[in-house]
Amino acid sequence: MAWLGHVMRMEGKKRVPKRVLEWKTTGRRNTGRPGKRWIEDVEEDIQRMGIRGWRKLCKERTEWKRITEMAKPHSGL
Repeated sequence: MAWLGHVMRMEGKKRVPKRVLEWKTTGRRNTGRPGKRWIEDVEEDIQRMGIRGWRKLCKERTEWKRITEMAKPHSGL
């Protein structure tokens, strides 16, 4: 989660970590359930914690620090 906040605060869309975070696969996959992307897994954890509007919150460094500290002892993540 800390890394997510760091990358989301990066300026510009050309930065490689930000492009990797927002990248979506193209083409065809094998049949069956598609695999989760890392961001989808993190969003699920954030939802379990009951946090709304995380994209705006991660822009505020102190608030995001508080959220990441809250997530460390949280059971089920």
